[in-house]
Amino acid sequence: MLYTYAILLAPVPENKPLGIKGKSIQYLPCDRLVAAIEADVDIEALKLLPESALMQAIVLHDRLICELFSERTLLPLRFGTAFVSIEALEAYLRTESVKLLANLQKLEGYAEFLITGSAIAPKAEAAKNLKGKDYLLAKRSQYLQQEQWRSQLQQEALGYLQILSANLSPESQAEFQQVETQGSETLRVYALLPRSQVELIQKALQSWESQHSHWQIAWSQALPPYHFLN
Repeated sequence: MLYTYAILLAPVPENKPLGIKGKSIQYLPCDRLVAAIEADVDIEALKLLPESALMQAIVLHDRLICELFSERTLLPLRFGTAFVSIEALEAYLRTESVKLLANLQKLEGYAEFLITGSAIAPKAEAAKNLKGKDYLLAKRSQYLQQEQWRSQLQQEALGYLQILSANLSPESQAEFQQVETQGSETLRVYALLPRSQVELIQKALQSWESQHSHWQIAWSQALPPYHFLN
């Protein structure tokens, strides 16, 4: 099996990072495309690995793609992607060449960023030592305050993203995917942004962040476009 990490534009890169099996990966050129591959990886054996070993393999897969992405645009492939032979991979690259080349051209100069945000909630008034109607009224007031707080945060998160978008150049082809939050997060968005504009965008957002000190906003490093492949 030919384990396949990513699709790149020719020419073949000089960098050959270590793959899942601990050996340098190889490249398969096909016209204008290049596939980053590792030979003789047993996919079925990977699926049977203990959870800790499987997670280590997944981390190695992502780390290798990120290392290649730091040098040039690429299309990352999912963990476990493999082809039965060189001929099968070449057939795929030729059949899908128009789509693959279009995606690579579209993503040139862009990177994916995970933007997360959480906010420190104001302390709620305690409803202790209250009984009967007074207790119920206090609990209802707490509930209404929490709902108002959630609504406020949603509006503030929207405002943050609007400022981000407003500071993109008119010709930018930026994209956003707002996804389900995790843990205490209020905001979780994948953003496809031009690398050359990210520093200016983040500076423009500093004013918003200083005015909303109850928020904690975090940006990931520049990532391959995992969530923006057609």
